Amino acid sequence: MSARGHVTTGKASLVGGIVVAIATLVLWLAGATELGFHGNLVLGLGVALAAATGVWTRLADL
Repeated sequence: MSARGHVTTGKASLVGGIVVAIATLVLWLAGATELGFHGNLVLGLGVALAAATGVWTRLADL
């Protein structure tokens, strides 16, 4: 019988997801400010988008 190895996620995957999320939020806010969009709704949408891209990056790196 062959032993099945357990796949573990590395710290780099977590750090990469966080970095991508922060970069996405910074770019979102810079673009929104440049286009004249301000307020809590824009910030909330940016946070939601950043969280989604961070999680996606984390899971895709598995």
